[in-house]
Amino acid sequence: MIDKLKQLIISYIYIISNQPVKLQELLNANQLHIEGIHLDGDKLGFRLKLGRAYLVFLLIVNIVLLPISLGGHVVFQMADCHLSIFIAIFATGVIFASFGIFRDWLTDEVARTRIKKMWSLHFPLFNYEEYNSEVNEIYIKSLEEDVKKQDLERYILDNLSK
Repeated sequence: MIDKLKQLIISYIYIISNQPVKLQELLNANQLHIEGIHLDGDKLGFRLKLGRAYLVFLLIVNIVLLPISLGGHVVFQMADCHLSIFIAIFATGVIFASFGIFRDWLTDEVARTRIKKMWSLHFPLFNYEEYNSEVNEIYIKSLEEDVKKQDLERYILDNLSK
């Protein structure tokens, strides 16, 4: 159920192209993904709809904070007003800071999904989870050896078959 909700949110927030990703861009994105670097959607063919991202984020925040607010209302009513103001400022800061984390997490999810989908297009016989590190090492080696773009796929497949 959570995966279906995540996919619904992603399909609402992102525009994802149906065009395939070039092999070299896929290999470069895979390399960055393995290194833990946040990927840009331009090369992988997706774009964030920022207004919709804010809308979904605010909806999630309200779903989480409304019960907490209702439950804490009695406590805040009896507490000193300075404490209530401090907690409101802190909560507002956490909300604004967490939007960047939310956006980065969703972008990483879309990038991972897009890499896996394009992987099955370029390397249909090699499972992503099993071969992504090995292909990344071969790709790094091909960069060192200055393998041409047109020979890159053959170079990788030859090294995988060894």
